[in-house]
Amino acid sequence: MAPISDLLVTAQPSHRRFLFTLPLGPFFADGACPERSRWAVKSFFFPAVLLLALSSTPTPQPNRPPADTPIIQLAETLHPIYSADPNDSWNRIFYYLFSRRIHALLSSEFPDAAPFHAFDSFPGYLNLQVSSHSIERNETGDRAIDPLYPSFFVDAGVRVVLSGPAYDGLRQALQDATTDTPPRPPLARAIMQNDLWSAYDILSRNRFHRENGPDLAGHLDQLQHLLAKLMHKLALTPEEILALPDNYAAAKSRNSLPDLFGKDSGWHEVQWFRQRMHDESVDDRRAVRIFLKPARPPRNVRKFLDQLPRVQGSAADQLEAVALVTQALVVDSRGNPQPTSLTTEIQIRRFRSPDEKPLPRTEISVYEISREQLLKDPLSGGLVPEPEDSPAYAPAAGNDYSFTSLLSTHQDWGPPVLIHLRTRCVYCHGGDDLKYIMTFGIVRAPHEHVPPVRELDRQHHEAADQVAQRKIQAATWKALLKDWDAVSESH
Repeated sequence: MAPISDLLVTAQPSHRRFLFTLPLGPFFADGACPERSRWAVKSFFFPAVLLLALSSTPTPQPNRPPADTPIIQLAETLHPIYSADPNDSWNRIFYYLFSRRIHALLSSEFPDAAPFHAFDSFPGYLNLQVSSHSIERNETGDRAIDPLYPSFFVDAGVRVVLSGPAYDGLRQALQDATTDTPPRPPLARAIMQNDLWSAYDILSRNRFHRENGPDLAGHLDQLQHLLAKLMHKLALTPEEILALPDNYAAAKSRNSLPDLFGKDSGWHEVQWFRQRMHDESVDDRRAVRIFLKPARPPRNVRKFLDQLPRVQGSAADQLEAVALVTQALVVDSRGNPQPTSLTTEIQIRRFRSPDEKPLPRTEISVYEISREQLLKDPLSGGLVPEPEDSPAYAPAAGNDYSFTSLLSTHQDWGPPVLIHLRTRCVYCHGGDDLKYIMTFGIVRAPHEHVPPVRELDRQHHEAADQVAQRKIQAATWKALLKDWDAVSESH
């Protein structure tokens, strides 16, 4: 693998979303962006303010990173996830898709990394600097992330597996997995298939010219065909999907999670606009569910919900807590996207104590899936808590939920930067009080139709069903169906 400084890093604007609305109606540019707009926008969103980090252009312009951008490489060792055998084809697939060595800078939140200097990629209100030297960080990748990172506006993560030993290794692992005969449990198949689906879609974002040297375009096509073939093999029947465990319920008692789904718990699942940035950032392979708990039970829930968009930035003053739950989808044996009962991530912000007293500081709780833990001990729920001061990678924009993002400085791409997890939350939710609620913070054009805030049935998958219906309209889904049908015809 060559240093990133030797690679062409290309923006992929058609897979990003704008954070504002236009007079034509709510404008959410997702994977269908080419039908709605040809603008390429990389955006930062702060409460009530949209800052554009890249100019609008009709076509993406490639940028070369600076010469000192660090190397992103495969991890030195494989960490077994699906079995104790490191030679297991599934362990090898996970390694090539997820496990990396990252050279990253550290923010001044990590004082041992001094000396520091100013860094213009940080929002000014954070008052942070960045270290003058980098560290090497090993990332197993067993957490709530997509493979082939970094992938936000760059193709550096994809290129790792498109040439050399990494390409050969991933191709062989996929081929071995398609011919493996030992049965795999439905839970493992669901987890693996969702990861394969993520890799397929991320590869679909990138198209390479047939250049001198490695045939990146040809290698990409071969990997996509193998990914689709293995996805087809692993597909669960509708009955198997319904029988998958509810890992949120399993993790609730172990991690003292709130009873989001209890009938009389005081929590409400809500939806204002159907399209959400979190869904679209993963090309609608997962769905987020938004829950809120009023500071005191409202006499009229409908009236309470309808007034929240009007108060926008102060909505948190009326709430005890909010929660975001990410739900995985799979492709069933009939070739249809289906919601599952699997939760991959939980984010909770608590503004008040149960006795309605405001907290001196907003409390945050984040839990991410560990595939290894969930498979070894399903009763644990496999959801691992992340402390608010744990290292997290700074996003490249306010709508960047990806992993190890390269940060842009003066039109160049620099290395990832580690900050505290709480600080990463600040990028979307305002100052350190973290009281800005994005669900009700959408900027609207005058006279545009605004839908009412809906309360969803928490016992069903309304939001995920909507995401699945949107997915089947996407170009990435239509590409997958072609490969999927080719596999079906060959059987």
